[in-house]
Amino acid sequence: MKQKMMLFGLALIAFVFISSSETDNKSNEKVVVCHIPPGNPENAHEIVISSNAVPAHLAHGDKLGPCSCTCNDE
Repeated sequence: MKQKMMLFGLALIAFVFISSSETDNKSNEKVVVCHIPPGNPENAHEIVISSNAVPAHLAHGDKLGPCSCTCNDE
Protein backbone atom coordinates (compact mmCIF):
# COMPACT_ATOMS: atom_id res chain seq x y z
CA MET A 1 0.00 0.00 0.00
CA LYS A 2 2.85 2.38 0.86
CA GLN A 3 4.48 1.72 -2.52
CA LYS A 4 1.24 2.48 -4.38
CA MET A 5 0.81 5.72 -2.44
CA MET A 6 4.41 6.70 -3.18
CA LEU A 7 3.96 5.97 -6.90
CA PHE A 8 0.74 7.97 -6.92
CA GLY A 9 2.53 10.87 -5.23
CA LEU A 10 5.39 10.75 -7.74
CA ALA A 11 2.96 10.64 -10.63
CA LEU A 12 1.09 13.61 -9.18
CA ILE A 13 4.30 15.59 -8.74
CA ALA A 14 5.33 14.79 -12.32
CA PHE A 15 1.91 15.81 -13.60
CA VAL A 16 2.02 19.13 -11.75
CA PHE A 17 5.59 19.77 -12.91
CA ILE A 18 4.77 19.04 -16.54
CA SER A 19 1.49 20.96 -16.40
CA SER A 20 3.21 24.04 -15.02
CA SER A 21 5.85 24.25 -17.75
CA GLU A 22 5.37 27.20 -20.06
CA THR A 23 5.85 25.92 -23.58
CA ASP A 24 3.69 26.49 -26.61
CA ASN A 25 3.55 22.91 -27.84
CA LYS A 26 3.30 20.54 -24.90
CA SER A 27 2.64 17.49 -27.06
CA ASN A 28 6.23 17.71 -28.36
CA GLU A 29 7.89 17.79 -24.93
CA LYS A 30 10.12 14.80 -24.36
CA VAL A 31 11.22 13.34 -21.03
CA VAL A 32 13.96 10.84 -20.19
CA VAL A 33 12.84 8.03 -17.90
CA CYS A 34 14.52 4.92 -16.59
CA HIS A 35 12.13 2.27 -17.94
CA ILE A 36 11.95 -0.76 -15.66
CA PRO A 37 10.05 -3.49 -17.49
CA PRO A 38 7.47 -5.13 -15.22
CA GLY A 39 8.70 -8.58 -14.28
CA ASN A 40 12.17 -7.91 -15.70
CA PRO A 41 13.88 -5.21 -13.60
CA GLU A 42 17.34 -6.43 -14.70
CA ASN A 43 16.52 -5.01 -18.15
CA ALA A 44 16.10 -1.40 -16.95
CA HIS A 45 17.07 1.09 -19.65
CA GLU A 46 16.61 4.74 -20.53
CA ILE A 47 13.89 5.79 -22.93
CA VAL A 48 12.66 9.15 -24.17
CA ILE A 49 8.88 9.54 -24.03
CA SER A 50 6.24 12.19 -24.50
CA SER A 51 5.54 14.22 -21.39
CA ASN A 52 1.96 12.99 -21.70
CA ALA A 53 3.13 9.41 -21.04
CA VAL A 54 5.05 10.18 -17.83
CA PRO A 55 2.22 9.45 -15.34
CA ALA A 56 1.56 6.03 -16.87
CA HIS A 57 5.25 5.11 -16.75
CA LEU A 58 5.65 6.28 -13.16
CA ALA A 59 2.56 4.30 -12.20
CA HIS A 60 4.19 1.01 -13.20
CA GLY A 61 7.54 1.70 -11.55
CA ASP A 62 9.65 3.68 -14.00
CA LYS A 63 11.76 6.55 -12.60
CA LEU A 64 12.23 10.08 -13.91
CA GLY A 65 15.66 10.75 -15.36
CA PRO A 66 18.44 8.43 -16.48
CA CYS A 67 19.03 5.03 -14.93
CA SER A 68 21.66 4.95 -12.21
CA CYS A 69 24.83 3.13 -13.01
CA THR A 70 25.35 0.22 -10.66
CA CYS A 71 28.63 -0.62 -12.36
CA ASN A 72 31.71 -1.57 -10.40
CA ASP A 73 34.31 0.03 -12.67
CA GLU A 74 37.40 0.19 -10.51
